[in-house]
Amino acid sequence: MSKNTIPPETDPELAEIWKTHGMPKFFFPRSDKMPETRRLHAQGNVRFMKSAFAKETLGEQRLWTEEDRPIVLRDGHSVMIRVYRPTAHPGKRPVMLYAHSGGWCMGGLDTEEFICQLLCMRLGIIIVSVAYRLAPEWPYPTCVLDTYDALKWVAGNAKSFGGDLSRGFLTGGVSGGGNLTCMATILARDEHLQPALTGHLLVCTGMPHSLTDKKGGVLDLFPDQLAHGGWEKYKDGPVATRAMNDLYAHLASLSADEPHATPLTLTDYSGLGPVYYQAAEMDIWRDSAIFYCKKIREAGGQAKLEIYPGVTHTWWSMFPQLSINKKWAKDLVNGTEWLLKQKRDGSIIPRL
Repeated sequence: MSKNTIPPETDPELAEIWKTHGMPKFFFPRSDKMPETRRLHAQGNVRFMKSAFAKETLGEQRLWTEEDRPIVLRDGHSVMIRVYRPTAHPGKRPVMLYAHSGGWCMGGLDTEEFICQLLCMRLGIIIVSVAYRLAPEWPYPTCVLDTYDALKWVAGNAKSFGGDLSRGFLTGGVSGGGNLTCMATILARDEHLQPALTGHLLVCTGMPHSLTDKKGGVLDLFPDQLAHGGWEKYKDGPVATRAMNDLYAHLASLSADEPHATPLTLTDYSGLGPVYYQAAEMDIWRDSAIFYCKKIREAGGQAKLEIYPGVTHTWWSMFPQLSINKKWAKDLVNGTEWLLKQKRDGSIIPRL
């Protein structure tokens, strides 16, 4: 797909935007200008939160509280978490550990505040969002281990902030954050975390497809495992590109030799459902959603997958005016509610 060609399958409203304003410019973080890069990235969320879609979806009443606090990790470093508590749902509540997007090198607690606020308010679930340490200052797998340490902190401290993990214990994340919570979910299974997780939410998750090992060899999961065509068809975008996949991996010093690199290289997918997965049709990472859900089902787990036609990677944040966003937000709430309704004996039970 040419960088300047509007794909014929593009959502009609999005196609009109691109015809009027041009195709989106590619955003490539630079290691020598990370403060500026992160500032520009943060401005995108500020613009989104001011959009009519965000304001109308969240409503005028603030039906949640937010508290930022530090937690100490395995190496003695501290990171901040933000705890979202519902005000309209008294009593002990289920909990989700959430990790933000940003390719592991950008973003923070404000990045997906919309999703955290929406789920907290609509479902009465406590959301704990973690500001994991960012690359390139902190190479991979620091972000994975920070996320997992935050998950373990939630498991041991949920009662202190009103959580009741017997009512639901979820992980969730968007794009690169989805990859982190997915890996944390795998670690929780393998290390027999208690209480056991009961489900995970993945949205436009950027599971690395192509990685270079320490000897210079390339681990390319396409086409053998990801034979649905998105990795090739959308390699030049729109929005997300193969070059971006490779750049984020480079900035994070992510190698194919890293055991926590990507869920796509697992040999055992048992005990990892239920999962609710939202993906965009015109996204190079779309096929990892198809593959991952397929593997979960084959291993006996439950997986629900929604692919949104004619849109791109994390489209709602860039194009909040699209009509499809209302369905996406409704599905996000309903899909998370579905996770909360699953029985524990059919969920992510540690292997004995």
